[in-house]
Amino acid sequence: MRKVVDVSNRALEYELINPSGNFEGDVQFSEKGAEFNVNDGSGYILLDSLNLNQSASKNISMWLKFEGEDARIPQMIFSIKDTTDSRKRFNMWIAGRRITAVLNGNHLWANEYDYSKGRSKTYYDSFILEPGKFYFLSVNYTPQKVQIYINAELYQQFDNINDGNISFHQIYLGTERYENEFRNPLIGNIRNLTLFNRTLNVNEIYSLSVESHEAISEFNKAFELKKFNFKQ
Repeated sequence: MRKVVDVSNRALEYELINPSGNFEGDVQFSEKGAEFNVNDGSGYILLDSLNLNQSASKNISMWLKFEGEDARIPQMIFSIKDTTDSRKRFNMWIAGRRITAVLNGNHLWANEYDYSKGRSKTYYDSFILEPGKFYFLSVNYTPQKVQIYINAELYQQFDNINDGNISFHQIYLGTERYENEFRNPLIGNIRNLTLFNRTLNVNEIYSLSVESHEAISEFNKAFELKKFNFKQ
């Protein structure tokens, strides 16, 4: 049984219902949070020069909604860059309506994934997310392990990561910047982004989601009613 607890020692918080960070292109802000790529697919938010401790553990949490009928098209949620080493990055995106990621070349879409062994069933057993619905995404990072939680339930865990050290210097939301190119734009919303210089336990993740759940629940209620063409 999960319980509500105090979630202290927050490093950075961005509600994202008003303009935050350096944003470019088609990004709009409302009670649904930052909305990306409404028209031309070019919008992103850059959180630069982040004043985060050089600790070995982090948590990044947010409410997330994505759109789009073609599940084959990848949509970047965030791209974390270490400005001291261009080879180091932590990218997380939607693919096949599932969460997947790469950390410094480690593919985090299947436990013990190995190209030579072919596809791992683990990734395809991960539950599919629905376009148009808000989910609470929380990611615990250490150089050796990454845990991905959806709605305070463990979605995937990856252990024994090789060379997973990365400093969180920059975060691009809604895209990945590769050299001078912006790739894999997100079509959707991000709201209530919070970062910690530590990992969170399940009760803390649940409690963090509860803080803004009331506002989000109205959007998810409308999403569910829309399936049945109910008018509010």
